[in-house]
Amino acid sequence: MRVFVADERFDEIEKELSKLGRVIVIEKSGENVKRAEEKVQCGGESVTMNVKTNLRDTLDFLSCNYDFAVLKGFNQDEVLSLDINPSPVESVEDALKAEEWVSLKAIMEEVKKSPSTSKCGAMGVFIGFVREVSDGKRVVRLEYEKYGDVFEKTLKEIESELKKYEGVAEVKIHHRVGSLRPREDIVYVVVMGEHRKDIWEPLIQSMELVKERLPVWKKEVYEDGEEWVHDKG
Repeated sequence: MRVFVADERFDEIEKELSKLGRVIVIEKSGENVKRAEEKVQCGGESVTMNVKTNLRDTLDFLSCNYDFAVLKGFNQDEVLSLDINPSPVESVEDALKAEEWVSLKAIMEEVKKSPSTSKCGAMGVFIGFVREVSDGKRVVRLEYEKYGDVFEKTLKEIESELKKYEGVAEVKIHHRVGSLRPREDIVYVVVMGEHRKDIWEPLIQSMELVKERLPVWKKEVYEDGEEWVHDKG
């Protein structure tokens, strides 16, 4: 799901954009509301929801069913809290190039679209998330930096290698970059196989290959300092 910020030009491109995919507008409600709420308006479907949750969870919930999410009324800090950097767009072409929001549910749905799904009956998932305490130090956040296009190329190579396991039909790996706080997800691995016995070994090996090959660097920021570290598992 492509995510961008609405500006005065959005009304001009909304109709054209809706021809290319499903569009949803996520609008923050007024400042008089004590708790943070998002007002979700489904264009053309006459549906309005008041969702008492944060923006990140809202995007996760919507990512399986929409191609474009348009943010209205959120302040800069709220937008920057995401691990992507949504920005205003001036054209449909800009919207198609906007950063993508990826959720675990969306990855699982994508995997199930594989041509081999009909003969499969098992799916395994690994989730890596930010620990709150590392070697006795309280973690404020992790900062991940990737090495350009080599990062995506290497992920595809690892996926292809894991798909060579007997009985494995599809593999998808997603590794977030940027600033992540404790308990936020870092990496998702989804393996689909014909039987449950087929998914365990490739799922285990997936993170060994990621740690060994993926060109991504991690900085741990603590309450009293910071350091660049190798993956500690």
